[in-house]
Amino acid sequence: MEDLLELKQVTKKYQAKNGEIEAIRDVSFSVKEGEFVSIIGPSGCGKSTLLSIIAGLEEKNSGSIKIAGEEINGISEKIGYMLQKDSLLEWRTIYNNVLFGPEIRRKKEQRNRSLC
Repeated sequence: MEDLLELKQVTKKYQAKNGEIEAIRDVSFSVKEGEFVSIIGPSGCGKSTLLSIIAGLEEKNSGSIKIAGEEINGISEKIGYMLQKDSLLEWRTIYNNVLFGPEIRRKKEQRNRSLC
């Protein structure tokens, strides 16, 4: 069975005033179809950073990420990601918030509307 998600030696470093901070180092794992995976750890250990890298919202410094066998570097239409804090646009209905992604990608089609 092919991996839906595969990370190999993903590392993320930030530059701070007092030097370099290594947020995550050499993270490797895979997720197969039907698996349920949890990423757990104390506050500040890099969980959100890792998810943001997988979603393409942040860049990794090294390593590789594959989705369904295809290497990705940046945002992929194959990944959906809900941040810790909801980021709904208050002036839009829930339905229109759901359609916001396809709308900004200029893919607001009838078939997308019927999924909601």
